[in-house]
Formats: sequence, C-alpha cells, structure tokens
Amino acid sequence: MAYFISAYATSPSISSWNPVLESQYFQALAENPNVIGIEHPYFLDSNKYPLPWLQENIPDHWSIVITALPFFMDELKKNPYLGLASENEEARKQAVYLMKKMSQYTETLNNFFGRQVVKAIHFHSLPRNDREAKRGSKIALERSLDEIKRINWQGVELNLEHCDAYISNQPPEKGFLLLEEEIHALSTVGDYGLVLNWARSTIEGRSTSEPLKHIKMAKKAGLLKGFFFSGCTDQITSSYGEWKDTHMPPKNFTAGNYLENDSLLGKPEIVESLNNLEKDVYLGIKVYNPDPAKPLEKAIGLNIETIKAISEAVQ
Repeated sequence: MAYFISAYATSPSISSWNPVLESQYFQALAENPNVIGIEHPYFLDSNKYPLPWLQENIPDHWSIVITALPFFMDELKKNPYLGLASENEEARKQAVYLMKKMSQYTETLNNFFGRQVVKAIHFHSLPRNDREAKRGSKIALERSLDEIKRINWQGVELNLEHCDAYISNQPPEKGFLLLEEEIHALSTVGDYGLVLNWARSTIEGRSTSEPLKHIKMAKKAGLLKGFFFSGCTDQITSSYGEWKDTHMPPKNFTAGNYLENDSLLGKPEIVESLNNLEKDVYLGIKVYNPDPAKPLEKAIGLNIETIKAISEAVQ
C-alpha cells in the first residue's frame, strides 16, 4: 500500500526551522517504498520549506497534498468567524481570498518543479461552532464552493477534509460542519471530493464505529477520495489527551517502540476501514510526536512503525 505522510506533524524542526535536520527526516521517509508523497501545510508567510529546499528534498516519484488547516486554524485565533462556511459574509470572502492565495502557491510549486507535483488540496468547513455561537452553515459553504470552482487550480483535486463537527453534548475539537451538511454542499455544487480521517470521525462520534459510518456516507454520495489514519484515545492520562485531535499513532500490536497501547486505532479498526475503501482512494498517515525535544529518530519511527502496523494488520 502507498501513503501520503503528513510530514509536518512529526517534523523534527516543527518549532524552529532546521533545513539540515529536516532533510535527514525527508531522506529517511523517502527510503520507504510505501511513501509516495507528503501532506504539506500552506503558509501565507513563513521561512519554512522554501522552494529550493522542497525541490531538493521531494523525490521525483512523490506528489504533494496541500493542507489549508494549520494556516486557517492560526487565522481563526484572530477572527473566530473566518471560514468557507462562515455566516459572516466578510469573513467568508476573506477565506475564499486565502484559497485563491493557495491556488497561486499551487501554481508556483508546479512551475518550480516542472511537473504537476501537487495532487490535491485539502480544505475545511470552518469556522468553529460551539455552545457560544453557531458561526457556520452549509448554505455559506455552498456559496464559497461555487466561488472557489472559478479559480484556476490547474487540474488539482479539491477535497474537503472532514473534521469533528460540533455536537451539543460534548466539547468540540474543531467543531466544523456535520458530514451530511458537507456532503450536501459538495454534491450541490459538484466537482469536489471528500477526505476522511479515522481519528476525527471517532472523536466526533465518541465511538470507533463512527469512521465506518462516515465511510459509507461518503461512498454513497460518490465523494470519497482520500482516507488518513490517525489514532485517538479515551484515556485522560494519555500524553495525547482524551478525545483530542492530536494525531495519535495506532495501538501497539506490533511491539513497536513508538506506538501507543492506549490508542483506539487497533488492528480490527484498521482492517475494517481498509475493507470498506475503494482501491482508488488515496491513503495517508498523520501522526504526531508529543516529545518536546522532537528527536529525529522518533519522528522517523512514528511514521515507519505506523506503516508497518497497517501492513501487518491486513496480512
């Protein structure tokens, strides 16, 4: 099986950019034949991942999936109404403008590499809804989707990544729109896809049965394009937090050094997910290193051991 790795989530230089250390990290990932690319964060203004560095460290057989989430989550701290699903029209238009900036970055990457290096864009149904306010709606999302379609994306896939929705009796991690609302908006406008993340569905439903429910909903709508493996836990003592979207690795059923016994993403859950995905759905791995020191060995090991766990689960 082939995977896109959310390399930024386990980056050894996530706090302070270190191009030499990051190159060693990428080189180790590239040595694994199961890795076919990375999920790469879009930054409006950052010294991280400059174009010459990316060109030097992205192998010819890799592709890039650009995620908008880290950037939009930072911007959300400044304006809680910012988002493509925002009922605040000014904040919604600002989100569309930022998507246009992402399209320009996509074009820059493709031109710099001299090939279609960007496979897909992952975007999200912000803003956050919570018990204080309902800030987003599917009607507003439809309006944004219609406008985003008119931007030149150079044939890149546009896939909405579902995050946990706001449920009235529990604190949200992201608190975006319900999956059925996203599906309605995507289907109404057309020419979009949907990406699921195992942990984010589980966190929303407080149940390991929720990802399968979401897979079936997305498949029925003909929208499922990608599926990412992240774990989570219901254990309050875990360093990854109880029901937190902190990209926990799978349960340690392979005697690994970096996997987590408290993870809810075990062998049965992996097998169930894969058995219900179509062959053309691209797969991803998103795990996080909570160690403040961010050692290179652990950054590499978390990803490689997760690949191994998924492979062993289906043998």
